Amino acid sequence: MKDIEEIYIKYAPYVKNYIWGLCRNSDIADDITAEVFCKAIENIDSFNQGRIQTWLCTIARNTYLDYIKRAEYKNQYLSKEMEENIEDNGGTTEEIFLKNNDRITLYKQIQRLDAQMKDVVYLRIYGELSFKEIAGILGKSENWARVTFYRSKNKLKGWIKHEN
Repeated sequence: MKDIEEIYIKYAPYVKNYIWGLCRNSDIADDITAEVFCKAIENIDSFNQGRIQTWLCTIARNTYLDYIKRAEYKNQYLSKEMEENIEDNGGTTEEIFLKNNDRITLYKQIQRLDAQMKDVVYLRIYGELSFKEIAGILGKSENWARVTFYRSKNKLKGWIKHEN
């Protein structure tokens, strides 16, 4: 049990900072960090004696992606966006509704992407990470991250254009 406490004390701040970099919300980062260490304890047998920091970041990335996929988060995000649009733009209810429908369409189309493309899009758009950071997280080259994002963006544009 002492080993787990030492690992938590040593790596929890790193994991929290990583998650905070993705979501820019301290409360969410705290929740996901706790969930990461619960998952790490449950799956300690899958740790293959590599760098524990890399293993924890992989769990953190997957946990964060699961979190943003949940409908509850999407609804909170859209509600927040609607409030900000009302305050910032003073737009009509109809204009705000149309903007949010565009976002919902985008979320639906992102779900159609293959797993790697979806990871890159989420990390780039929602995590606001650089291509270099995305490449490091996914274990690929920076050029691969750029090309994958470009191809994903083109697919999304095509699908959305075809839908309208």
